[in-house]
Amino acid sequence: MKIYQIREMADDELKATLKDSEEALQNYRFQLAAGQLENFSAIKNTRKDIARIHTVLKERKLANNEKANTKSKQ
Repeated sequence: MKIYQIREMADDELKATLKDSEEALQNYRFQLAAGQLENFSAIKNTRKDIARIHTVLKERKLANNEKANTKSKQ
């Protein structure tokens, strides 16, 4: 998933996608331990997607805090 696709999503969609990605990562790890995983790069790509989602959520949280701080100063 590309960063521009993640930025276009709403917060609720991001949280749902994050949950799905974390479940997929856990599933990939189980498959790896059982020796059934064929696509090893799926683990790396899923971890990066999770990090991207966390980054966008954090950016939005900080942006909301900045807006709240500027309103309270006025």
